[in-house]
This record gives sequence, structure tokens and C-alpha cells, in this order.
Amino acid sequence: MLRGDMVSWVAAAATRGRVLITRLLAAVGFRDDAFLLVVAAMVGILTAGAAVGFHELIMWIVHLLYRTLDPQTLYGTGLALIVVWPALGGLVVGFLNVYVIRQSGGHGVPDVIESVAKSSGFLRPRVAIEKMVTAAVTIGSGGSVGAEGPIVQIGAALASGIGQLFRLARSQMTLIVGCGTAAGISAIFNSPMGGVLFTLEVILLDFSLRTFIPVVVASVIANVATRAIFSEMMSRAETTSIFSMTRTDFMITWNQVPSFVLVGLGCGIVAATLTLLMLRMDARFRRLRMPTMLKPMLGGALLGLIGLAFIVVFGWFVTERAKPISADWYPMPAFFGDGYGFIQMMLGEAFYQNPTYSPTVLLSMLAFLIVAKLVGTCLTLASGGSGGVIAPALFLGATTGGFIGVALRELGWVGDVQPAVFALVGMGAALGATVHAPLAAILILIDITGNYRMMLPAMLATVVATAIARRIYPDSIYTAALRERGLRLTSGSDAILLRRMLVEQVHLEPAVAVQASDTLQHLLELKAKMGSSNFVVLDRGGFYSGMVAEEDVYTALVQREAVPLLLAGELMRPDVPLLRNSDSLARVLEVFSRYDVDYLPVSLEQSPGKVIGLISRAGLMRTYQMELVDGS
Repeated sequence: MLRGDMVSWVAAAATRGRVLITRLLAAVGFRDDAFLLVVAAMVGILTAGAAVGFHELIMWIVHLLYRTLDPQTLYGTGLALIVVWPALGGLVVGFLNVYVIRQSGGHGVPDVIESVAKSSGFLRPRVAIEKMVTAAVTIGSGGSVGAEGPIVQIGAALASGIGQLFRLARSQMTLIVGCGTAAGISAIFNSPMGGVLFTLEVILLDFSLRTFIPVVVASVIANVATRAIFSEMMSRAETTSIFSMTRTDFMITWNQVPSFVLVGLGCGIVAATLTLLMLRMDARFRRLRMPTMLKPMLGGALLGLIGLAFIVVFGWFVTERAKPISADWYPMPAFFGDGYGFIQMMLGEAFYQNPTYSPTVLLSMLAFLIVAKLVGTCLTLASGGSGGVIAPALFLGATTGGFIGVALRELGWVGDVQPAVFALVGMGAALGATVHAPLAAILILIDITGNYRMMLPAMLATVVATAIARRIYPDSIYTAALRERGLRLTSGSDAILLRRMLVEQVHLEPAVAVQASDTLQHLLELKAKMGSSNFVVLDRGGFYSGMVAEEDVYTALVQREAVPLLLAGELMRPDVPLLRNSDSLARVLEVFSRYDVDYLPVSLEQSPGKVIGLISRAGLMRTYQMELVDGS
């Protein structure tokens, strides 16, 4: 009881604060929705703190499992731990999913998109903590995923919690959730504009000015706050975010254009393969007859066996060293975790000039890593592990681009080939093709490298890769997961606006209620008296049974002699659904087109079955037009 009173008091105080700040902003000339900018700034600060905490938790687990043992021991006599650690991490995540969270893992972003599309951005704030723990355990123990998807969900959950605290309107909640996702990407990648475009392209599907401004505020504040926190922690003025890349000078020439088209082609095929393999692996694990808690452990163990094969083949036998990739660069096997250390190694020319790796060995190792990352990522996520697909997409892009660069260099078909440049361009191409967000992918790539000379080849390869991936399979890795859940998204501006708007925003017409036993003559008398030609039919308890539309009445009047004999129950359409005041106007428009009526009955969400009025096609379009004008 005391806890409930405390929550009510905090909520009431937050609401009073919102009203006060809104009035103060209005007094100096701001619009009513200016308070969203204040909330966006708060979201940016909180998400930055969460991103840093999440990063540190992952690093602590990685250090505990992979750095406390000497590499010669871990990759020698203790090699079995390469299988044990991911399996143990999977077991912990499986236990948390089943007995604590009571929800499966996954890569998070589809959940955020679904909440925006179906529930106006309402997420449980505790999701932020749940996702932080399960994703950190998955990534830290070696799961072949990244931190970006979870931080998107963490930022969205925090933003949703703040929005609920201030009791923001449903139409504003989706925008605030978008602020959280932008803040997460900005903090994790040191890419404020990449975070903005990722949110607009992938989460909100909306590029309007009203959406753009708060999202930019949240993204910028998160970036500044993250830098400040890392600066304090590391006691230095200049810091980088969780992922940074070294600068590579390069200028594209005309004869190199076909090479980067080839990179786009290869990355598009790899990205589409990741999406299709993920769908099939998901289906396979769902059908697998074993306790749900043990499935992530199985996924982790299988991943570990692939890691074992990589170490034995390319470490012990090919390069004759304990670990083929130096532990100084990356303590795990190269395709475990986010793989950022190995990616950064690939962006230096020294990796491709290392005498340990002959061209044949290098090509063989990169090809193995492409397949291993594809299978490992799908095993980790499909089995119930928690993490994101952006890091795997970057890894796949770097290895695919590097493979093509080395192959072209050895063939000698192009002049001066720098495989590191191909790896860098491949990162943007694979990311854009995987999530179907080429603009965001290009900007994220440029932000994390700080090299704007790479924009031209990155743009070319990313556009080609995205087109190829869409040609092979029309859905991105996110929308494919949503399609499996029965949710199909459209990206037109009309659909975006209609999805944001709710039935409760439309003026309802009075509902004229009749009983199934009422005669058609009685309906005609009501029509003359009240001017309504559409009637809702209620049962004896007052609950909705069906609807008599105007067309049904006119059709019955063709045979005048039957008027005294026809009953409302015989004319009504029992299949016309009863809408709720919380339904989106996109759903209402879909129902209108399916049933070909001009009015639909509406009930309150809290009182299903009790009709409160009728929504009309004309009323819906008037409200939409007014919102369109106000938002322009």
C-alpha cells in the first residue's frame, strides 16, 4: 500500500511539473508540445548513463571469463572453456528468461517497432534492466551478438517509462520512444546523426519536422553525456564511445567503381542470407523438443564448438600459434561477442601484410569467419540469447569486404587495392542491407571512422547491397521477425500518421441502439425522428451484437410489403467489429475498407462490448486532415 501511495505521489508530482513547465514555455512563446524537448533531453541523459553501465558490465564479464586466464592456458590446456563459457552464459540467460523475466530473448529492435506500431510506444520500464542483464551475460560469455539492439530497447524502455511518468498523450509516446532509440545508437556508436536516421528510417518511419527535432535533441544530449561520463571515468578530456575506428585516407577513382559495386553485391547476398537463416533457425529452435531454459545453453555450446574448430584449424595447425588472432586485439575467438577488436584489426593494412597469413590462409580464414558469424549469430539469437544484429552485420561486412579486397589484390585486376578500405566500405554495405536503412548505415559508418572521404564508395556499395538484399528477400531482419508475428508495416507518410492517431481523437457520432427483435418499421421511425440511418444492435444485456448499416435499410425498402415483417436481427451484420477508443486510425481505415460501411461502432477499452458512439469515414478523414495541417 505504501509503495502504491509513493508511486501515485511521484506520478502526481511529475504531472504538476509537466503542467508548470509547459506554462512557462508557453509564456515565452513556445508551442504546447515544447515540453517534449525537455523530456527528450532527460531521455538522452538517462540513456547515456545506461549505455555506459551496460558497456562496463559487458567488459567486466569478458574480463572475468576471457582475460583472467593467460591466453596460452585458455587456448591450450583450457580450450574446453571456449565451449563451456558460451554454454554457461546461455544457461544463465535461459534461467532468467523462464523464471525471472518470463519472456524470450532476441535482438530487441522488433519489440520496439511492434510497440510503436501496436501500443503507441508503451513498454515496461523494467525491460531496461532485464535486457541489460541478459544481453551483458550473452555478449560477455561469447554469444555472437552486439550491444546495439539491446541499447535501443533499453533506451526505448527508459523513454517509455519517463513518458508514462509524465502521463504524456498516446500520440506523443511513440515520439518519446523514438528519442530513446536515437539516444541509444548515439551513445553506443558516438554517432548522433546515425542515431537520428536509424530512428527515422527503422523505428518511426517518419521524417516530419515535428518528429525530427525531439529525436535530434535526445541524440545529441546522449552523445555529449556519454562522452562526459567516459571522460570522468578515464580521467582524460578526449574520449571515444563504445565503438571507434581508425582513420583511413582514401580517394575513389573511376576504375575502382566496379570493385565497390562487387562489394555491395557480396554484402547484399550475405545480409539476405543472415535474415533467411535467422528465420529458419528460429523455426527450428521453436520446434525443438527440449526445455526452453536449456535452448540458449544448446545454442551457446554449438557456438563454442565452432569456435573450437576455428582455434584448432587456424591456430594450432595453420598458423602454429595458440590463438590465430592475437589476444591483445581481441580476447575471445574472433567471431564471439561483438567482434569489434577483430574488426578494428581488419581496418589496418598491417593485418593484410602479416607474414603469418599467406593470401591462401587469409582468404580461407575470412571465408570461415563469414560462415561462422552467420551461423553463430543465428544460433545465439534463435536459441533465446539476447543481443543485437548490428555488430554481426558490421563484422560480416568487414570480413566480406576484406575477402573481396584480398582476392582483387591477388588477381591484380585493379590497380592499387587496399583491403582495409574494402573492409570499411563493406561494414556500411552489410549494415544497410541487413536493416534496410542505407542512410543510417552510411552516417554511422562515417561517424565511427571520422573519415568523410569514405562516403562515396560507402554510398555506392550500401545502395547496391540494400537493393540486392531486397531483391533476394523483401524484408529486413527486423520486419521479417515482425511478419512472423503477423505484423506488416508500411512506410508511407499517410500510414505513419494514421498509425500514430487514435480513435479517441476523432469526434464520434451518437449511436442509435435497437434490439434484434425491433421491426424495420421501428427503425424507419427512429430514422425520421433522429436523422440516423445506421443502428447498433444490442442484446438484452446491452452488449454489442451487430450493426444495421444505411445500405441494408435502403435495400430492404425495395420490397415495401416486407417492411412490417423484417426485424433488425435479420438485417444486422454480426461480423462488423466493435472498435476500441485506443485503436489506431490505420486499423480503423483497414476495417472500413474490409466491410464497406460508412460508420463503425466504438467502445471504451475499459468497457468492451458497450457502445459509446460511431466513428465515420468522413470524421476520420477530417481529423487526419487537421493533424496533417497542424504538423506541417
